[in-house]
Amino acid sequence: MLWKLLLTTLVMVVSIHEAIGEDQPRLYAGPGRICNVDVVFVIDESWSVSSTWYSLAKQFAIDVLRCCGYLHDVWVGVIPYHCVPRTQVPLGPRDAQPIHMMMREGGLTRTGVAIRFMKDTSNFRDDVPRAAIVMTDGYSMDNVAAAATAAMAAGIQMYAVSLGDPGQVDLNALATIAGSPDRVFNMDNPCRVAFRILADLCKSSGVPGCYYAEKDAFLPLGSSFDMRPEMCGECNCSEEGLSCRAVGCPLRNPPCQNPVDIATRCCPVCADDGNATNVPVGCLYNGAIIPVGEEYKPDDCTTCTCPAAGAEPVCVAQACIALYCPNPVHIVGQCCPVCPGCLYDGVLIPVGSNYKPDPCTFCPCPYAGATVVCAVVDCAAPPCTNVVTPPGQCCPVCIGCEHDDGLILPGQEYEESPCVTCSCPAAGAEPLCVAMACMPLPCDDGNYISIAGQCCPVCDSDAPDGCLYRDGTSTILIPVGVDYKPTPCKLVRCFAAGDDPAVASMDCAPPSCPDPVNIAGKCCPACLSFTYS
Repeated sequence: MLWKLLLTTLVMVVSIHEAIGEDQPRLYAGPGRICNVDVVFVIDESWSVSSTWYSLAKQFAIDVLRCCGYLHDVWVGVIPYHCVPRTQVPLGPRDAQPIHMMMREGGLTRTGVAIRFMKDTSNFRDDVPRAAIVMTDGYSMDNVAAAATAAMAAGIQMYAVSLGDPGQVDLNALATIAGSPDRVFNMDNPCRVAFRILADLCKSSGVPGCYYAEKDAFLPLGSSFDMRPEMCGECNCSEEGLSCRAVGCPLRNPPCQNPVDIATRCCPVCADDGNATNVPVGCLYNGAIIPVGEEYKPDDCTTCTCPAAGAEPVCVAQACIALYCPNPVHIVGQCCPVCPGCLYDGVLIPVGSNYKPDPCTFCPCPYAGATVVCAVVDCAAPPCTNVVTPPGQCCPVCIGCEHDDGLILPGQEYEESPCVTCSCPAAGAEPLCVAMACMPLPCDDGNYISIAGQCCPVCDSDAPDGCLYRDGTSTILIPVGVDYKPTPCKLVRCFAAGDDPAVASMDCAPPSCPDPVNIAGKCCPACLSFTYS
């Protein structure tokens, strides 16, 4: 079959996991393992599947693994099932021999039971993408949809392969198992299944591409390259893998007697008598002519030009800096190897991830070796002056209600004066202040005085012993032994009646945080290690 001629493998350039052991087959001379994947085959062996189709299913599973190649660290498990599933091959490093030895048992079909058995008993590795390939004709006696949904909810990517003659397979049931029709495959091309699984399971952390053995390099998915100077043609990388198309040169009749190779062109030109003008002037390089004014790249790292007809070509080789990452990879068309990710300021960013050198800066790595372009978040000004930037967050936030005397935290009260109490209903809201009213005083002499810490004044005859304290234009009586704070940073105390009160001021140490806030009623700016919603 034609698919057996495919020698390339769709790969995902991600963090390299473990080196390939020397005792394992090597399909290439590349750097190391690119993608880790756990795959479990769930194979219908019931009476509705013929022995022929069951044998084809076993071979198909083996061929899928071969299409994955040893570029990837693929663990495989096999669960045949009828009315009762069983583990034929426990999930572990691939080994095709036990699959060959499987014998069909027959019986009723319960695909839902088999999928649940796969989900509950397979020893999937931690932090490794996982997939299940259910091979069946789609006819089952139990609830397949619920079992498939539960498997997908557990992080298992589901795929289905039709097992039976055309027209004898319930494709709708297979789509239910796989979650969508585009994950349903027939058995004509195992590599298509392998490539799709690798693309789905690895693209979250890597860029898909194809391995090109001749250059020991990777071609990004969706791109192409000219095969010169090896041959005339073009290779392109798609989800089907790497495909190369050779281009033949025009035939001449009679044949050309004096073909001349042009380094920058695929086909030679003919220099027979009367056609010498077809040959451009230039410099001779390895038996081919580099035309004057044209650049020729014999390899990805060397550029050659011809300064004048008949002169020696001038070739410049590009030097590569040392990479401080394990197992760098080569990209077709690029001279220097790249890390399996993006290198930014000494930090290796995995493909598909964002690196945040600070909470406001995002540096994405779109594909392996890409130049990192960082974006900085522009924060809107919060509707308050006392703000805090929570740890790990970029933008400052309001954490309380703004008051002329400072910040009132949500759920707390602030005594603006003995008669006015304010509270904060929610961060960023206006404070709610409630004032207490005082009744008129029936003083005999009409004289009254304000007492420190009390809202309403008292008649002079009812005033306690204390010290008079003049605060601006008002006079306040501070009872003996009572502390009074006219401002958050000033303390006034009366030690003996009739004496002047003692006044002390508090000094504040420099704040130990970058965003101190002024709390209403507190003397010094405060560092808050918490946030309010």
